[in-house]
Amino acid sequence: MNTRHWTEWLVRFAFAVTGVIHLLPLAGLLGRPLLERAYSIHLGEGQDLVILMQHRALLFGLLATASLVAVGIPSWRMPVGIGMLISMLGFVMISVWQPHGAAVARVMWVDIIASLLLAIGLLLHIKPRLSF
Repeated sequence: MNTRHWTEWLVRFAFAVTGVIHLLPLAGLLGRPLLERAYSIHLGEGQDLVILMQHRALLFGLLATASLVAVGIPSWRMPVGIGMLISMLGFVMISVWQPHGAAVARVMWVDIIASLLLAIGLLLHIKPRLSF
């Protein structure tokens, strides 16, 4: 396997993994019980927080779809990768600056690991265009 083929495989892997991670919350669209189980939280009484969390799940579904499309369409990788990094690292920054529980800490660590993987994928994607 030549280096270029190996690099392309790693880039695709990074986008596929981050896409799948962002697909998981999509199940929250099916209602409160799945949201509460997925995040190990109680959403309280009323529907307001459930609606907000379902909207979050929908947006993650859009990010996941874009990431999975970027696996096969290289021209999507930079804009999708940047958007996903902003989303994940933004969540990490918001979480770090405030007290939070175990559920948020778990999501934060998943986002940190996924961000590192995606950043490596993006660097490998642009490497052939860089001249050092």
